[in-house]
Amino acid sequence: MASVFPEVTGGSPSAYSPSPAPDDVDLILAAARKVIEHTAAILDGLADTAVMVPRSEWSVGEHGAHIAFTNIGFGMFALGVDYPYGDGTAAGLAEANEVSLAGFPERDGTALAEQLRQGMETFAQVAGNAAVDQLCPSPLGTMPLGVLSSYFLTHNLMHACAISAGLNRDFPVHADHLPLVWPMAIHTLPNFVNATAMQGVSGCVRLSSAGGFEAIMEVQDGQLSILPAPTGEVDCYVEGDPVHLFLVLIKMLTADEAVDLGHLEVSGSQPELFARVMSALELP
Repeated sequence: MASVFPEVTGGSPSAYSPSPAPDDVDLILAAARKVIEHTAAILDGLADTAVMVPRSEWSVGEHGAHIAFTNIGFGMFALGVDYPYGDGTAAGLAEANEVSLAGFPERDGTALAEQLRQGMETFAQVAGNAAVDQLCPSPLGTMPLGVLSSYFLTHNLMHACAISAGLNRDFPVHADHLPLVWPMAIHTLPNFVNATAMQGVSGCVRLSSAGGFEAIMEVQDGQLSILPAPTGEVDCYVEGDPVHLFLVLIKMLTADEAVDLGHLEVSGSQPELFARVMSALELP
């Protein structure tokens, strides 16, 4: 597989954990700035933030409040400041999210837009002046600053897509985002697959999309690993455009829906494997 980032080992749920280079972190921060500005522009002056988001228990205002609050936390993590936020499990993070929403009552669109912009500037200032391999605390465990930056982009993209869906706006996802969020996917996704739902399932999925992006997901009796190359035969080939592949990965769209819409093509001896992995993925 053509590696998106330099390959290092250790320190993540998968032995394979790419660490973004300084230039890559600059790209991540630039992408995050555009995503946050997209979200802030939508929220700024929005009269009603109580609109519910499809496939979500939260409103537009709650999604905005969540990232306004957590972006402050990302800045603290980048500084090396640790504070408790869940227990690293999907259930624990979901509970922490609800508690933080209750304690952060701002729902005014204009105020949230300003807080999002401020959070972006704070994180960019810290991350832009630190070593990419500096270890940082996070709700998902200790990770290099480069991976934390990927986490920052991924988290804002997820909620920006939710807000856009709630307001019937275009999603702020672009083809070049997929390789930038992938370090976070490698660090995170293996921890959030329901092993019970995948019990007895084994196989290898190869993902590919325009621009040369490739990735390998391997399942061994319900345990997911993300690897730089397959260790054996590939059982499921997934090809499609990077935007819709990202939407499937964050569960804004199911794999079957993306296939039905013509955005993904699935083949191989186990063509159902990717959809099964995605259905067992439980994001907080």
